[in-house]
Amino acid sequence: MATKYIVILGSLDTKGAEVEFLRQAVRAQGGEPWVVDTGVLGEPTAEADVTRHQVAEAAGTTIQALIDGRDKNRALLAMAEGATRIVLDLFQRGQLGGVLSIGGSRGTALSTRVMQALPVGVPKLMVSTMASGHNPFGPYVGTKDVTLMYSVADVLGVNSVTRPIFTNAAAAIVAMSRVGQPVQRTAKRTFTASMLGVSTTLVGQIQELVQADGDSEVIAFHAVGTGGRAMEELIAAGLVDGVFDVTTGEMTALVVGGDFSAGPDRMRAAGQRGIPQVVAPGGVDFIIEGPLDRLPAKYQGRKVMVHTPTITLVRTSAEEMAAVGKLIAERLAEARGPAAAILPLQAFGWFAMEGQPLHDPESDRAFIQAFKAHVPPHVEVVELDTHLNDPQVGEVAVDLMRRMLHRRDRQT
Repeated sequence: MATKYIVILGSLDTKGAEVEFLRQAVRAQGGEPWVVDTGVLGEPTAEADVTRHQVAEAAGTTIQALIDGRDKNRALLAMAEGATRIVLDLFQRGQLGGVLSIGGSRGTALSTRVMQALPVGVPKLMVSTMASGHNPFGPYVGTKDVTLMYSVADVLGVNSVTRPIFTNAAAAIVAMSRVGQPVQRTAKRTFTASMLGVSTTLVGQIQELVQADGDSEVIAFHAVGTGGRAMEELIAAGLVDGVFDVTTGEMTALVVGGDFSAGPDRMRAAGQRGIPQVVAPGGVDFIIEGPLDRLPAKYQGRKVMVHTPTITLVRTSAEEMAAVGKLIAERLAEARGPAAAILPLQAFGWFAMEGQPLHDPESDRAFIQAFKAHVPPHVEVVELDTHLNDPQVGEVAVDLMRRMLHRRDRQT
């Protein structure tokens, strides 16, 4: 009998460690993992069974051509096409046991395109930060790790369609029951960080610096509404020692009434708990909207960037940026504990750097001026003449956190 592989789709340039964990977890459960690298820009940090170059080649292009094209959406579609052809070939040879993937908005958009090319009944599991929030199934997921499996046919009887789906569901829950346990506090110092694609490099560096001593960990949350709410809940539960809130774009969604708001209590839990927080304006410079052809009329004429086939980023105006700057400053003024802020003067993320689609220094200045006008004196503000993902920003963020923790520890 041919070996049945569990295909693991992932961008090994940004998710190498996570994919490697999945590989070992699948193997520990008796499965045979087969890793397909869907990354483009960076070098892989884990071994692939199918390299990114092979995936691009299957789509009739090359990694270098996708990089040179400077079109992230086109690159996503090409890598999805290549991965689909590779996975379908495995399926047609009778060697596909199922497909597993993890990711944020881009990873989810890519991997689910591959999964949708497979027949009903072939196991497909997407672990995604996008599996809640503004989507229609958001009310069923909330901020918990609910796994959704589409029934395809209505739930009325056991038949040729529902039988394999119900069987997959039963097998999945039995496997989960063998290892499942609730989240709980560990002996390590625990920090949270807010993150989007525009700040992945920064958060990765913070994570590396904090975890270098071996007794601390950084938990990142995708700042798309549900991620921010989940982070606030974890902080409020007393499971966190400090917060690197370096991607505060959910505050922009709150100001403009966008779908990706984390609600009116965003940026309050850390202050109420009195734990140290380091804040930066990552991702405040755009509004997350749907497909480009469905862009609201009020945003016509603005700078935009197509992030995925279903997500368009719209540049914020100077007036919106000033309102966001004031709101974030007011949140820090409420804090009962120590707080610091970093202002990268050149850009608040990759997409707004000079030469990028959302570059707008005037709007950035409006944010900075409003923030500085309303932030209280006890909040340390560090201005850096660089962009958000410069290693200097990560180093300063970690240094600020360590100093705040040291002062608190001396007082207790």
